Order: sequence, then structure tokens, then C-alpha cells
Amino acid sequence: MPKEAAVISLKESLSSHNIELFKFGTPLLSIAERLGPPKRWITNAFDQPVPLYWLYPGGLELSFEPEPPYVLTAYKLSPVGAHKGRTTNFSYYVRMRNDFPMLETSVSGFLRSGLWDLERVKVGICAEPNYPVLDICIGCLRIPFLMSSENEEALEDQISDCGNDLKRRIALLDPACDFFGAYFSLEDVEAERFPRDGWTTISGEEYLRQLDLA
Repeated sequence: MPKEAAVISLKESLSSHNIELFKFGTPLLSIAERLGPPKRWITNAFDQPVPLYWLYPGGLELSFEPEPPYVLTAYKLSPVGAHKGRTTNFSYYVRMRNDFPMLETSVSGFLRSGLWDLERVKVGICAEPNYPVLDICIGCLRIPFLMSSENEEALEDQISDCGNDLKRRIALLDPACDFFGAYFSLEDVEAERFPRDGWTTISGEEYLRQLDLA
């Protein structure tokens, strides 16, 4: 008898900053047995003979440890929800329910959605002039928001004029920066920020307070 497809809630995955089906430390072969083979993978000279970065349809990307048994260390959701319909198919065996409008939601939209306790959420605001970036960090989840080249060009002078004025910078970046992906990782997610320097980190609660005062 064929096994029944597992259906994952996008909203619950974001809220719990975890996807139960993809437990960190799960061996590569166990992931393959549950998900089926990837659509493609990325390799480099250090991956031989096992590819360590797997890509599935629908925007699911998995990363594995380079030593046997090649356990799962990180995964990413990117264009989930961009597809028409109520679900996104990662494989024949696993689907994600599109029950949160992730792609079109701003940082403030995420924070006002009720997903998390805002005192536990950390919001990063990058002050580097050439990197107008925001992010949300909570638990093992990091969600970066980047500005398109068109917005960056149009707002170049305003970004420069913000200087160290946190309130002005938040008011400018919040509507202009777009969701770039949901990254789940065993590593310290704040340490994965790029650029490395120039970040101010505040709570989700303080972020909304600064935005409302702007």
C-alpha cells in the first residue's frame, strides 16, 4: 500500500521555527526515504562522492554534514507560496500547505501576524550604506529581507541620509525590503548575517514601537 503524503503547515513551521519532518541530525538516507530523491543537487570538490546540498521543487533546499552519515544541518524555504493552489509539492510524498502569505509580507507584517512572542524575536537592522537589509531571528530560524536593485537605486539618497537614525531607517526599509527566504539552521543564525558588521539588533516589540513613532 503506498504511503500517504505528509502535509506540513507553513504557518506552523514558521511559528515553531521548526519543521518536525526535517529534524536536524537525521541521516541523508533517511531524508531521501521520506522525501524521495531531490530534483537536483549542488556539488563541489569537497562533496565527493556524496552531494551535500539538495534542491526539491517548490523551494525546499537541504544541507547535510560532510561526514557520514551525512546528517541534516540546515534547510531553507524560498518561493513557497508563490505557486497557485492551496499546497506546494516538494515531492510526491511531502507537501506544504500555503496558509501564510510569506512572500508578500514585510518585517512588520510578520511581527504583527501573531506568529511569535515579540519579546523573544530579534530584528536586525543593517546600517551599512551599501547593504539595506533587515532580518528576523528567533530560535533556529532566520528570515532576511533584501531591497531590490530598483528600490535601492530610487532610495539611495534617503538611505544615505538616515545615518544612525534607527527610527528613520526602519521606516524607510520596512516597506521597501522583500522576503528573501526562511533559513532553518543548527548554527547561531545571527552569526550567518551578511555583511558581518554594521547591525543593530532590537526586539520585535521595540521594532514595531520605533516604526509606529516614525
